[in-house]
Formats: sequence, C-alpha cells, structure tokens
Amino acid sequence: MSDNMNDKNENIDKTMVDEAVVDKTAEAEASETVDDAAIGDIAADESSADSIESIDFTVVYDDDNAAVAGNDTADAAETADAANNAADDTNDDSDVAVNNANQVKETLALRSFDAPTALETHEAVKADSATSVSSQLDNEIKRNRKKDALFFKANPTFALDHVTVTNRKTGRNILDDLSLSFHAGATHAVLVDAEDREQHQALLATMVGMVRPDRGNVMHKSANLSDVEPVEMLGHRIGFIPQRFAFRPDLDAESNVLYAMDASNRNFLKPKPVTARELLKRVGFDEVTSGLAVGEVSELNQRRVAIARALSCEAEVIIADEPTAGLDADDAAVVLDLLKKFKRDADRKRAIIVVTTNPEVADAMDHSVELD
Repeated sequence: MSDNMNDKNENIDKTMVDEAVVDKTAEAEASETVDDAAIGDIAADESSADSIESIDFTVVYDDDNAAVAGNDTADAAETADAANNAADDTNDDSDVAVNNANQVKETLALRSFDAPTALETHEAVKADSATSVSSQLDNEIKRNRKKDALFFKANPTFALDHVTVTNRKTGRNILDDLSLSFHAGATHAVLVDAEDREQHQALLATMVGMVRPDRGNVMHKSANLSDVEPVEMLGHRIGFIPQRFAFRPDLDAESNVLYAMDASNRNFLKPKPVTARELLKRVGFDEVTSGLAVGEVSELNQRRVAIARALSCEAEVIIADEPTAGLDADDAAVVLDLLKKFKRDADRKRAIIVVTTNPEVADAMDHSVELD
C-alpha cells in the first residue's frame, strides 16, 4: 500500500511540475505579447514624434499594463497637437505684438526731432467741389461790395425781366430790354442820366406798377405786378418814397403814418397809433408826434416821416426816388444810414432800392447799376 501511495505522490508532483511549466510558458508568451504590443506602440509614437519637428517629448510605458501604455500614447498625441496649435497661436500673437510695438515706437518718435513731421507738412485735405464753389462765391462777394459787384442769388426778391417801355408818340424805347435783379437784405442803387428825365420817370413808374411795360415783366418774387391790384401792390408789396408828395404837410407825423397804414388796408397786430409811434421812434424823429404839422419841421425830419410811412405797410421792397435831394452832406448821410439800417430787421429782410442821378449816393449802396 505504501508503494501505491508513493506512486500517487509522484504522479501528483509531476502534474504540479507540468502545470507550473505550463503556467510559466503561458506567462512568458503573455509577456512576449505585451512586449510586442509595447514595441509596436513605441514605433508608432516615434513615427508621430518625427512629424512634429519643433516639439520634443518623452513617453513612459508600463510593460505590465498594455492598455495603460495605449492610453498614454493617445494622450501624448493629443498633447503634441495642442502644443503645435499653441505654437502657431504664439507665433501669430508674437507677430501682432511686434507690429504693435513698432507702431508705438514710430508714434513716440514723431516728436523726437526738431524738423516738421510728416503730419505737419502734409497738405490739408481739399474740400469737395460743392464746398469749394461755395467758398469761391463767398470770396467773390466779399471782394466786390461796390459798383458793378456780382451778387449771387437764385431767386431775386424784385426784378425787371427784359422790360421794354416805348414812347408811342416818338417811337423811342425809353427802357430797352432792361433786366435788373434786387435781393432782400441788401441796398441797391440804379444810377440814371440826370439829363434823361423821361427815362428816370419811366423807370420809377414801371417799378411801382403805374406803367405796364410793352414787353417783359416786373416781378415781385413769383408774382407779376401786371396781375396785382394797385392797392395790394403799394399797400403790401412795395413801400414807395417819392421825391415829391412823400408825406402830407398838413398832418402831424403820427397822422401821416396812420394815413399810410389806413390806405394799405392791412391788419396789424398792435393798435395802429402804437405802431405809428414806434416807427417814428425807430427812424429818429425828434419832434413832437402830434399837433405839429410835418410841413413845419426840418427837412431831415420830413425825410424821416417819409421813411416811416414806407415802412408802415411792412413791404419787402422799399423804392426811394432821390432820397437825399436838397439835403446837405451831413443830413444826406443820415438818410442813407437809415435806409441801410432797414435792409434787415430781426423779423424780416428788405430790398432797399434807390433811384438816383448822384454817383456818390449810388456808391454808398451795397450794389449799383448804371443805365445806358
């Protein structure tokens, strides 16, 4: 029996030895398999690393765990891609920073020299064509304020458009295709021949609508005076200061102005006597406004009353015939200054037109023209 037991023990030992050999063999084969996988991964990583020339990195593998080595390999590849992108971004940011730094240095260096900089010597940008034309017109007007000056306006306040007036008895064209323009906010003079009384009278009569031209039109803005009633013309559109009969000498100053206001058939915001006294004050009338006939006051104050009457109808056009005739130089200057004063008020602009034979009076106006 002991022999049988020995045989069994030997068989068991052999079996255990064989199993141990098998286990070692399997372990060796598994180890070789892991080593082969690791070697393959290393080769793949080395190939990937060679494609990234600017990045050096090291990957550590665990031979006992192939899965861990594979994960490390994937992480290393992602790290390499991120590092490559970061390097590109860093290069771009670096270029931008360098450019910005250079611009700052150039800007700071602008004032480091005594010589004028490029900005200081650079020609100013020219205005557009419309602005340039406007500036040229303004300069032309400023240079030409006297006789024969150019006056640029699109729409005149008052105009004679190719007007011809013929004396039917003699056949003479007293006004021959005459065109004149007058603008609110300025004083104008029409210089006529002192020897040609017929022309002088025909011009005035045509301008105030007493005579209709044979050809052409007399215009107040867009209205043809031939189509306007006389009351509206002299009561609303034109304030006329004739050389004679500019006032009633038997009435006092206030009554003279009230007479003109009533004749205009206009409505006024204030009571008429209040407006009349205000106008007399504005023209500098220094006598009592009631009780003293205008025929008894000085020649200068008579002209002041005549101007106040013309202003009372609130017209945009004031036409004065020889407003300084019979006055000395000082009084004539006062009258001309008054006319200039009323070319522009706070609430309105007027075209002041003087018809005269006196060249000095014509030269005192902003614009003048001489009839042939």
